[in-house]
Amino acid sequence: MIFYVFAMQCMSTLAVVKRETKSWKWPIIQLIYMTGLAYILSLMVYQVLK
Repeated sequence: MIFYVFAMQCMSTLAVVKRETKSWKWPIIQLIYMTGLAYILSLMVYQVLK
């Protein structure tokens, strides 16, 4: 559940960021950052509560 709290849930958000910035740079950074953060935090919670 921790992963779903921090992961990018809405692809339309990426589409809006792409449209507003007119570039794929920031949506890709946002997707990688949020997925990485979600993975790391969920792994930490798993290891602590294991």
